[in-house]
Amino acid sequence: MILILVAIISAAALSLFMLKVGNDGCSLWHAIAIIFGLFGCIAALMTSVAYAFTVWSWIASEHKTAIINREYGTSYTREEVFFASDVIETVRQLDRKRYEVNGNLMRDKTANQ
Repeated sequence: MILILVAIISAAALSLFMLKVGNDGCSLWHAIAIIFGLFGCIAALMTSVAYAFTVWSWIASEHKTAIINREYGTSYTREEVFFASDVIETVRQLDRKRYEVNGNLMRDKTANQ
């Protein structure tokens, strides 16, 4: 996550440098520098917003992991919950359907005798 943040800051700094170079003159190269600077600033702004949402999800995944592990007695890691939360939920849904179809799989074996 830190490397992504460094890349966004570097892209924003490069874009601001291109805008500064573009404002120093009035030739074709200066106009191209302004265009690249504007597009770079817009891209850096959009990626910084996406980064903020991703960081929020990363922080929330730690709390989700603690709750899931406490409630279900599992040992998921933060990375598993962040990257594969849809897979975890799908497995849980399949387990619920299996219990509904097969009945109580955990019943006491002495009850049948």
